Amino acid sequence: MSLDGLQIGKRDSQLWIEIDRAGKANAMTVAMMEGIASAIIQASADDKTQAVVLTAKGEKLFCAGVDVREQSPDGDAARQRERRSHALAALQDSVITTPVPIVVALNGLAVGAGAMLALMADGCVAVEGAALSLPEIDIGIATFSGANILTVLGGRALAADLIQTGRRLPAQDALNRGLISAVVERGELEHSATKIAEALGSKNRAAFADNKHWINRGLCSALEEARQEHARHRAKVQGVGK
Repeated sequence: MSLDGLQIGKRDSQLWIEIDRAGKANAMTVAMMEGIASAIIQASADDKTQAVVLTAKGEKLFCAGVDVREQSPDGDAARQRERRSHALAALQDSVITTPVPIVVALNGLAVGAGAMLALMADGCVAVEGAALSLPEIDIGIATFSGANILTVLGGRALAADLIQTGRRLPAQDALNRGLISAVVERGELEHSATKIAEALGSKNRAAFADNKHWINRGLCSALEEARQEHARHRAKVQGVGK
């Protein structure tokens, strides 16, 4: 199945979702985020789908995050910010709450929301030279979600380092910190992702889902808190713009 900016298809017992928007640095539109979330949710309802693998086309960028330049279909910029926020929240929730394992195959640099997806997945394998980046501070905006995700998963020191400097975290460093599962040569990426997805997908589905729920409960709480702060921030910006 092909959606605008996405390629989605089954490979044996796995659902593979590929971001395919190289001309826009694989940045995700609202429709793309909704499409990925919908595909993940549908996979979780299919007993024949044991795992979902999320990757991207190309050799430089996995995903540049959310496409903040996407224009609103009705010309309402404030409403478009709300759409982006809700679509991203639904996508994040699908990754951390769906019963089936979600594996990210990181083919290159993951920025912003792209990095968050890699961090929140049940497994992540990256090519040598890939990196994670939350550089919002470099364009003068805060990342409440990114800060909370990194604090929960990597600890305060790492969160303060990456969030406040905007620097990239090389894949090997992410592996050493336990944030991703493996670093491989580019030619081994799909094979490695398949094997991780097979290993996780072979587990008892109900037990895996229960464990995932408890493992991610702190992350879910942190994300909810961050989303509330994002909403207050959007309301303030909207009020200033009137």
